[in-house]
Amino acid sequence: MSDAFYASVQFFIGTLSELLILFVLISMLVYQLQDRFPAQRIQALLAGGKGYFTAAALGAITPFCSCSTLPMLVGMLRANAAFGPVMTFLLTSPLLNPILVALLFSVFGAKLTLLYATGVLSIAILSGLLLSQLGFSRYVRLPAAEQSCCNSSQATVAVKYWSWQYWSRLWLRAVKDTRSFLPHLMLGVLAGAVIHGYVPAEFFASLSGSNSLYLIPLAAVIGIPLYVRASSMIPLALSLVGKGMSYGSVMALTIGGAGASLPELIILKKIFQWPLLLAFIGVVLVTACSTGIAIDLLLPVRSL
Repeated sequence: MSDAFYASVQFFIGTLSELLILFVLISMLVYQLQDRFPAQRIQALLAGGKGYFTAAALGAITPFCSCSTLPMLVGMLRANAAFGPVMTFLLTSPLLNPILVALLFSVFGAKLTLLYATGVLSIAILSGLLLSQLGFSRYVRLPAAEQSCCNSSQATVAVKYWSWQYWSRLWLRAVKDTRSFLPHLMLGVLAGAVIHGYVPAEFFASLSGSNSLYLIPLAAVIGIPLYVRASSMIPLALSLVGKGMSYGSVMALTIGGAGASLPELIILKKIFQWPLLLAFIGVVLVTACSTGIAIDLLLPVRSL
């Protein structure tokens, strides 16, 4: 068995197992929140201009990768939350989680972390507003929801949220919901596994001598086929900087890979129709390129 094949198999088994567990657990959390809080409350929380900042804050405190963000996304959409803030959450959750920010700060310092966070946050909010104004919400296609654990008598009979019966029903709902995503999930992880095993790290290092004017968009595009958490990109980013790659190019690669990985896009295709999916990819690329360019212009390597 070749090293590349072994690495691909190991990645596929490990990542698929992890994502299945995360999907079930996050789906259980979302279903419990839906049972406890009416949809009207979620709608009010994410309504209006403040809803974008609320969604961005929610994305920033949820330590999810791009794929495991999706159960929360589906829960928001099923609650008829405002479309623009939901898209802001989808963009910020994998790119501004506390683990990533802490790693960026410890490895690259406060200046780069501030520029990165400002760029991602600004474009995520503006993109959510723009996609909402352009009516892209019509391209959302949700899978059928599982029946609630709580029946119509909930108004008169208190639900025992911590009972074994409630949690077992919650588990079954989450498993059924995860099963509906399973083909897309397996296909996405398979694509990521092949790339993980057969695209050598030296490939990225070979780009380090390129001109950053076209290396930044190239790095953003290259990042999309990868399935790498933004926090997992930091060690690779540090080594690439050491080989001469600019900070902006490394951040563009990080945003492209963490914000719109190929596995995530395959799973999102079950929810988004093509116009919205392509618009989402475009937003991630714009975020990656503009943030990378700003970092290279405002923060030369020698100043860090």
